[in-house]
Amino acid sequence: MEERNKIDVMWDDTPVDVSTEVNFIWSIANKLRGTYQSDKYKDVIIPMVIIRRFECALEETKQAVVEQFKKNPAYPAKAMCRISGYQFYNTSEFSLAELVNDPDHLAANFRNYIEGFSSNVQDIIKSLDFDKQIDKMDDNNRLLSVVKAFSELDLDPKTIDNLKMGYIFEDLIRRFSENAEAGDHYTGRDIIKLMVNILLSEGCDDIFDDHKEITILDKAVA
Repeated sequence: MEERNKIDVMWDDTPVDVSTEVNFIWSIANKLRGTYQSDKYKDVIIPMVIIRRFECALEETKQAVVEQFKKNPAYPAKAMCRISGYQFYNTSEFSLAELVNDPDHLAANFRNYIEGFSSNVQDIIKSLDFDKQIDKMDDNNRLLSVVKAFSELDLDPKTIDNLKMGYIFEDLIRRFSENAEAGDHYTGRDIIKLMVNILLSEGCDDIFDDHKEITILDKAVA
């Protein structure tokens, strides 16, 4: 019973400094000023962070994937993932850094680059409705500066592990929520910790019973 109740708590109170990365990303967001209201920066920044993270992760195996795709465009997705070393890949010859070398065709080439991602990544980007943001930035002379800035952002998993990446993403969401519309608010890490600690507090051992269902009332949810 004692072993059964033992929980590997995923709360690390050791501070993770993400100020350098977040401040750099926030400086990119300021490039959108005038074209976007501050509460809409996230429509560009969140997808771009995701794209850059994937790009950095795939950098070492990207060329091998591209070469295999040239040999056989119908090469199975699972086999392509084995080459990339991840559950995703990109077959486009472009990178964010290379895109800026042809500013006259940037929007079209950027779409080509995104379409080179495996379908699971494309689904994520499509769900964020990012395609229309490409047009908006391009029409307002923002696309080149944003793509160039993100191409210089280091989000390599070797230097930014998943834990730190999570903190970066969390900090960005928190900043965006400060300018969010009514009803859209960020729940702080300390609040979440408190809720879980209460749930697991003394006298709540029955939550470990087989098939036990736990409900939590969140009165802030509409």
